[in-house]
Amino acid sequence: MRGRDDRGASDRDAARLSLVSVLSPGTARIVGSGVYVGERRLLTCAHVVNEALGRAMFARPAPENASLPVRFPCAPERPALAARLVAWKPAHRAGAPDIPVILGEPLWGGDLAVLELMEEPSAPAAPAPWRYMDRGQEVRAWYGDGASFTYADSSVGSVQHDHGFVDGAPRGAAIGPGYSGGPLWCDKEQASVGLVLGVMSPPDGPFRGENVLRRAIVAPWQTVERFLAALEIRVGPARSDTGSLPPGSVAPVLRHKLHTVILNLLPDEEQRLRHTHRVLSALGLPGGSAADSSVAALVDLVLTRPRAAAVLTDELPRALRETALKLLSLCRGALVPGILTPLELASLLALLDGEPGRLLEEAARDALVNTTFWDEPLETLRGEPDDAVRHLVLALENYWGDSGSTDTPHRVPALLTAVEYVAALTAPGQRSELREWVAAVAERTGVHESVLLSRRTDAEDWARARRARTTPAEPRLTVRLDRDPSGGHRCIIWYDPGTGQDGALRQVLADDEPRGPQDVARLVQDVLLREVPATVRVRSSPLVEFLVEPEDLDLPVDRWDDGDSESGFPSVLGVEYAVVVRCPELRTQSLKRLRAWETRSVGFPSGGFARLMPEHSEPEHVYKLLHQDQQTGRLAIGCAPEHRPRLQVVCLAHGIPVVLWDRNDSPRRIDQLTALMLNGHPRSLPERVRAHRARTLGNSGEEAVAPVLVWDDASRTPPDPYWSDPSWEDATS
Repeated sequence: MRGRDDRGASDRDAARLSLVSVLSPGTARIVGSGVYVGERRLLTCAHVVNEALGRAMFARPAPENASLPVRFPCAPERPALAARLVAWKPAHRAGAPDIPVILGEPLWGGDLAVLELMEEPSAPAAPAPWRYMDRGQEVRAWYGDGASFTYADSSVGSVQHDHGFVDGAPRGAAIGPGYSGGPLWCDKEQASVGLVLGVMSPPDGPFRGENVLRRAIVAPWQTVERFLAALEIRVGPARSDTGSLPPGSVAPVLRHKLHTVILNLLPDEEQRLRHTHRVLSALGLPGGSAADSSVAALVDLVLTRPRAAAVLTDELPRALRETALKLLSLCRGALVPGILTPLELASLLALLDGEPGRLLEEAARDALVNTTFWDEPLETLRGEPDDAVRHLVLALENYWGDSGSTDTPHRVPALLTAVEYVAALTAPGQRSELREWVAAVAERTGVHESVLLSRRTDAEDWARARRARTTPAEPRLTVRLDRDPSGGHRCIIWYDPGTGQDGALRQVLADDEPRGPQDVARLVQDVLLREVPATVRVRSSPLVEFLVEPEDLDLPVDRWDDGDSESGFPSVLGVEYAVVVRCPELRTQSLKRLRAWETRSVGFPSGGFARLMPEHSEPEHVYKLLHQDQQTGRLAIGCAPEHRPRLQVVCLAHGIPVVLWDRNDSPRRIDQLTALMLNGHPRSLPERVRAHRARTLGNSGEEAVAPVLVWDDASRTPPDPYWSDPSWEDATS
């Protein structure tokens, strides 16, 4: 008879050598599972980390400076080890990465976290081997404590893009709490094939709870692998046949072509062994043995190790260039990540240090406007600026084409095009170095010089237009609201066509008649219909900004409806237009406030982002937060509702140009406000807020978030009389 902690030598027992217990820092109780993937890295669920830290199950922002105790059940006598959070992919609605999942929803995707141990785990702990998940596989999971009798057997029923389902047999244990984050072991594959996410809840409707009583939601390995590849995290150990890729994941035809190409490149066994050692050395892997000299071993190496093909082609003589390009093309066809060598990557990150790195996202967005690269938000941990630049570089590196064209000779790796755009904005010395880097990589990867020069011309044209543009090319309607003692508001309206020309901003209405919300909405609609041509509307929807007094910051101008009862449907300003508010009075009361606003506006949109949380309750708390980074230009307010009206005024008085809060003070406000802020380019925030208002129109529950966006853009200054005070000029002359 085997006892509770008896670890046998069977394959299933060997699988538990990678199992990790994730503990609560305060009580050391087991809150979930994890799996060791090698190089001090652990994989678990984001919701397991949230539960360990006492947070809401599906809280989306990555916890700051999070550290958790973990234990390897295969070594129960050893003390717990500390592990810090290094990567985060919050749970999202299945198939919709930008939509948060709500507790109680039947299924979800994402929900991944990577932890890094402070020290290497000792034997017998070992990383798990991996294979792709496929329908019909029989899998086994264990409770977080790893006890042998806690196994739960299931069968893979469905594999989707970002999640899958396994169904437990109607006997024995079932997957439940404490299993989340643990590996799913497949005997047939002799490897883990995925990660347990949780137990499916019955959806609303006639589909009953007993129908999904033993159905669990899982993350297939192919989903997890994409997440880890974007972070350039390697897993191990490599299996003897295909390393980290499962059997059959690379088509036999492609594998045969690779075999032929490598044999043509390196027909001699000694050559292959020498180049294999060089590749392994460049990748920081242990050196090979005589077995490494086979063609099959080299094929496996370039298929299973990111950057191996890049290093190999970089080592080959120029006379073999055409055949080497075939090797790179075949590896791209196999979706092997990493077109750069480690040295090329390190060199680029050094060149992007400082201002060039801050320009990368803007440059990439404009350079790749005709691609699908930005269709989904980048699932990366938003941390220090250097980390954000690295994550973006890795994501761009693995997106081959820089246009929608399928004409391969005329496509350039997206990363090279983005770096060309960055180079066009930098000083001559930096520009020369960046272009030299691009040219060297382009030559190795087979990008024709004429095609690269065309991208350089595009980048130069874009840079000239960017420098010449003093205002964003979008129409803007400015509505100043002044309270009338008898009730309602008096309106003054200006219209700017967005051409950037002097004198384009003009007053189109000045009315002393006080108006109610419906009349103001109807007036705004009438002015926009009269002033904005259809050709302009197709290119860019007008921005509608309301200039309000401090006590009117929560005025629901975005919800004002023009009351067109004949149409049979609502006509809400904040749904049809990007509606924002400004309160110039708060930053024009003194020269110091004005200068603070100017300073923080200069760095926008590349400046920092901060959040007011429930622990911020006094103005001095806001002062300390905002002065930790004096380049912070964006702020989401999630403090307690009773403190918000006072603290939002303090934030604006300190010159923060972009502030977002929830007029309803929903319990989940900070997660949704953060998602709105970060899931896209900062300058597209007004449009993201408009889309959110359209999506949630009519929602009235306590979870409904009604965002108020202060958009005090220094590049589009408000009309007089707010802009200047002659007394300041006298005081400083």
